[in-house]
Amino acid sequence: MKKLTLAALAPALMLTACGGGDPEETIAAIRHNETAQLQSIESGDLVGVARLYADEAVMIRPDGTTLMGGAEIANAYGDLLEDPNFALVSEPVDGWASTGDDLAVVTSNVDFTTSDPETGEAVTMPMISQTVWERAPGASWKIVSTYNVARAGEAAPAGADPEVEAAD
Repeated sequence: MKKLTLAALAPALMLTACGGGDPEETIAAIRHNETAQLQSIESGDLVGVARLYADEAVMIRPDGTTLMGGAEIANAYGDLLEDPNFALVSEPVDGWASTGDDLAVVTSNVDFTTSDPETGEAVTMPMISQTVWERAPGASWKIVSTYNVARAGEAAPAGADPEVEAAD
């Protein structure tokens, strides 16, 4: 089973190390990594979710709380993966990458769904996520910061299915 998992991850891992200074290729590689991370969320694979965060990564949540370090971010995702309604749907908006193949910033619209603590019903928060990625020579791309804010003027109805919303 572990051999199958590693074999399945090999193309994604190889793509994370590619680039070569072409900003469009870099953004495509990063978007591929994001897709792999979303697939890990769907399958409940915490290692797959957390592997892209640098040890010193910082995540700022829409409520302003800050998670410091890859381990703290992984713990937060661990809690989220236990939520039966947890889902992320991401739509790329913009991206920028250096020609030095070492820094990139991507922005996405994200529908973040969790359970309402009082009712247990699914609640979706539309937000904007801006993620800064760094890559050391010969290494894979890593997330060093993620800043998430609620999208102004948008409120998804409680219990809305984010996959249906994304299809609209």
